[in-house]
Amino acid sequence: MMDPQVFETLKTVAQQLDAHKVDWVVFAGAAAAVYGSGRPITDVDVLVPADQGERVARIFHLVDPIRTDEGCLVSIELPGVDIVAGLGLFDVDEEMLSRAGRHEIGGVHVPVIPVEDNVLLKAMMGRGADKGKHDWEDVEAMLAHSPEFDWDYLLWRANMIPNQARVEEVMARLRTMRQQN
Repeated sequence: MMDPQVFETLKTVAQQLDAHKVDWVVFAGAAAAVYGSGRPITDVDVLVPADQGERVARIFHLVDPIRTDEGCLVSIELPGVDIVAGLGLFDVDEEMLSRAGRHEIGGVHVPVIPVEDNVLLKAMMGRGADKGKHDWEDVEAMLAHSPEFDWDYLLWRANMIPNQARVEEVMARLRTMRQQN
Protein backbone atom coordinates (compact mmCIF):
# COMPACT_ATOMS: atom_id res chain seq x y z
CA MET A 1 0.00 0.00 0.00
CA MET A 2 1.32 3.38 -0.97
CA ASP A 3 1.90 5.95 1.77
CA PRO A 4 -1.11 8.35 1.75
CA GLN A 5 1.30 11.32 1.55
CA VAL A 6 2.73 9.95 -1.70
CA PHE A 7 -0.82 9.63 -3.08
CA GLU A 8 -1.67 13.22 -2.13
CA THR A 9 1.54 14.55 -3.65
CA LEU A 10 1.02 12.52 -6.84
CA LYS A 11 -2.53 13.84 -7.10
CA THR A 12 -1.29 17.44 -6.81
CA VAL A 13 1.57 16.87 -9.27
CA ALA A 14 -0.79 15.29 -11.81
CA GLN A 15 -3.30 18.12 -11.49
CA GLN A 16 -0.63 20.81 -11.88
CA LEU A 17 1.22 19.21 -14.78
CA ASP A 18 -1.99 18.45 -16.65
CA ALA A 19 -3.42 21.94 -15.97
CA HIS A 20 -0.23 23.53 -17.34
CA LYS A 21 -0.17 21.12 -20.31
CA VAL A 22 3.27 19.74 -19.47
CA ASP A 23 4.30 16.50 -21.18
CA TRP A 24 5.10 13.96 -18.49
CA VAL A 25 5.21 10.26 -17.63
CA VAL A 26 5.65 8.16 -14.52
CA PHE A 27 8.73 5.96 -14.85
CA ALA A 28 11.10 3.69 -12.88
CA GLY A 29 9.71 1.67 -9.93
CA ALA A 30 6.12 2.89 -10.00
CA ALA A 31 5.94 2.18 -13.74
CA ALA A 32 7.45 -1.27 -13.12
CA ALA A 33 4.63 -1.90 -10.62
CA VAL A 34 2.08 -0.96 -13.28
CA TYR A 35 3.73 -3.41 -15.67
CA GLY A 36 3.86 -6.40 -13.33
CA SER A 37 6.46 -5.95 -10.62
CA GLY A 38 5.02 -7.15 -7.33
CA ARG A 39 7.00 -4.75 -5.18
CA PRO A 40 5.03 -2.10 -3.32
CA ILE A 41 5.26 1.48 -4.54
CA THR A 42 7.19 3.57 -2.03
CA ASP A 43 7.66 6.67 -4.17
CA VAL A 44 6.85 7.91 -7.66
CA ASP A 45 9.31 9.23 -10.22
CA VAL A 46 7.95 11.62 -12.85
CA LEU A 47 9.85 12.41 -16.04
CA VAL A 48 9.35 15.65 -17.95
CA PRO A 49 11.25 16.74 -21.08
CA ALA A 50 14.50 18.52 -20.25
CA ASP A 51 13.35 21.60 -22.15
CA GLN A 52 10.25 21.88 -19.94
CA GLY A 53 12.20 21.67 -16.68
CA GLU A 54 12.34 25.40 -15.98
CA ARG A 55 8.62 25.71 -16.64
CA VAL A 56 7.96 22.90 -14.16
CA ALA A 57 10.24 24.60 -11.62
CA ARG A 58 8.05 27.71 -11.89
CA ILE A 59 4.91 25.62 -11.34
CA PHE A 60 6.39 24.18 -8.14
CA HIS A 61 8.13 27.42 -7.19
CA LEU A 62 7.83 26.80 -3.44
CA VAL A 63 10.34 23.94 -3.69
CA ASP A 64 14.04 24.55 -4.31
CA PRO A 65 15.01 22.43 -7.32
CA ILE A 66 18.20 20.43 -7.56
CA ARG A 67 20.50 21.83 -10.23
CA THR A 68 23.80 20.92 -11.86
CA ASP A 69 26.87 23.05 -11.18
CA GLU A 70 26.03 24.83 -14.44
CA GLY A 71 22.57 25.72 -13.14
CA CYS A 72 20.55 23.26 -15.23
CA LEU A 73 17.50 21.80 -13.56
CA VAL A 74 17.91 18.16 -12.58
CA SER A 75 14.93 17.44 -10.35
CA ILE A 76 12.30 18.73 -7.98
CA GLU A 77 11.88 16.61 -4.87
CA LEU A 78 8.42 16.64 -3.32
CA PRO A 79 7.17 14.37 -0.52
CA GLY A 80 7.23 10.91 -2.15
CA VAL A 81 7.38 12.25 -5.72
CA ASP A 82 10.50 13.28 -7.64
CA ILE A 83 10.10 15.22 -10.87
CA VAL A 84 13.10 14.69 -13.15
CA ALA A 85 13.81 16.96 -16.13
CA GLY A 86 15.22 14.70 -18.84
CA LEU A 87 17.51 11.71 -18.42
CA GLY A 88 21.06 11.17 -19.54
CA LEU A 89 19.97 8.05 -21.44
CA PHE A 90 17.02 9.56 -23.28
CA ASP A 91 14.43 12.28 -23.01
CA VAL A 92 10.66 12.36 -23.30
CA ASP A 93 9.84 12.60 -27.00
CA GLU A 94 6.82 12.31 -29.28
CA GLU A 95 7.33 8.58 -29.84
CA MET A 96 7.39 7.90 -26.12
CA LEU A 97 4.35 10.07 -25.50
CA SER A 98 2.40 8.40 -28.29
CA ARG A 99 3.05 4.99 -26.69
CA ALA A 100 2.45 6.06 -23.07
CA GLY A 101 -0.79 4.88 -21.55
CA ARG A 102 -2.79 6.21 -18.62
CA HIS A 103 -2.89 3.90 -15.62
CA GLU A 104 -4.09 4.22 -12.07
CA ILE A 105 -1.52 4.60 -9.33
CA GLY A 106 -2.87 5.18 -5.85
CA GLY A 107 -6.22 6.26 -7.24
CA VAL A 108 -4.67 8.81 -9.63
CA HIS A 109 -4.81 8.27 -13.41
CA VAL A 110 -1.36 9.13 -14.72
CA PRO A 111 0.56 8.74 -17.99
CA VAL A 112 3.07 5.90 -17.67
CA ILE A 113 6.21 5.50 -19.74
CA PRO A 114 5.94 2.70 -22.32
CA VAL A 115 7.04 -0.64 -20.89
CA GLU A 116 9.86 -0.91 -23.45
CA ASP A 117 11.37 2.43 -22.39
CA ASN A 118 11.09 1.50 -18.72
CA VAL A 119 12.71 -1.91 -19.32
CA LEU A 120 15.60 -0.25 -21.17
CA LEU A 121 16.01 2.41 -18.50
CA LYS A 122 15.97 -0.07 -15.60
CA ALA A 123 18.32 -2.45 -17.47
CA MET A 124 20.77 0.36 -18.24
CA MET A 125 20.80 1.40 -14.58
CA GLY A 126 21.18 -2.26 -13.56
CA ARG A 127 21.26 -1.59 -9.82
CA GLY A 128 20.73 -4.45 -7.40
CA ALA A 129 19.90 -5.12 -3.78
CA ASP A 130 23.43 -4.04 -2.79
CA LYS A 131 22.29 -0.49 -3.61
CA GLY A 132 18.78 -0.93 -2.26
CA LYS A 133 17.39 -1.15 -5.80
CA HIS A 134 15.64 -3.82 -7.85
CA ASP A 135 16.29 -2.89 -11.48
CA TRP A 136 16.89 -6.36 -12.95
CA GLU A 137 14.14 -7.85 -10.79
CA ASP A 138 11.77 -5.23 -12.21
CA VAL A 139 12.97 -5.92 -15.77
CA GLU A 140 12.24 -9.64 -15.38
CA ALA A 141 8.76 -8.93 -13.99
CA MET A 142 7.91 -6.43 -16.73
CA LEU A 143 9.05 -8.81 -19.48
CA ALA A 144 7.09 -11.69 -17.94
CA HIS A 145 3.89 -9.60 -17.78
CA SER A 146 4.12 -7.85 -21.17
CA PRO A 147 3.14 -10.28 -23.94
CA GLU A 148 2.82 -7.44 -26.48
CA PHE A 149 6.37 -6.18 -25.82
CA ASP A 150 7.71 -4.35 -28.90
CA TRP A 151 11.33 -5.48 -29.28
CA ASP A 152 11.77 -3.41 -32.46
CA TYR A 153 10.87 -0.25 -30.57
CA LEU A 154 13.26 -1.21 -27.75
CA LEU A 155 16.08 -1.68 -30.28
CA TRP A 156 15.26 1.66 -31.92
CA ARG A 157 15.42 3.41 -28.54
CA ALA A 158 18.61 1.57 -27.52
CA ASN A 159 20.35 2.75 -30.69
CA MET A 160 19.83 6.35 -29.60
CA ILE A 161 21.75 5.93 -26.33
CA PRO A 162 25.29 7.38 -26.47
CA ASN A 163 27.08 4.65 -24.47
CA GLN A 164 26.76 1.85 -27.04
CA ALA A 165 29.26 -0.41 -25.24
CA ARG A 166 26.94 -0.48 -22.21
CA VAL A 167 23.91 -0.85 -24.50
CA GLU A 168 25.41 -3.97 -26.13
CA GLU A 169 26.06 -5.51 -22.71
CA VAL A 170 22.49 -4.78 -21.59
CA MET A 171 20.96 -5.96 -24.87
CA ALA A 172 22.80 -9.28 -24.61
CA ARG A 173 21.28 -9.84 -21.18
CA LEU A 174 17.83 -8.78 -22.39
CA ARG A 175 18.06 -11.19 -25.35
CA THR A 176 18.85 -14.03 -22.94
CA MET A 177 15.89 -13.06 -20.75
CA ARG A 178 13.66 -12.92 -23.84
CA GLN A 179 14.60 -16.46 -24.80
CA GLN A 180 13.78 -17.66 -21.28
CA ASN A 181 10.27 -16.11 -21.38
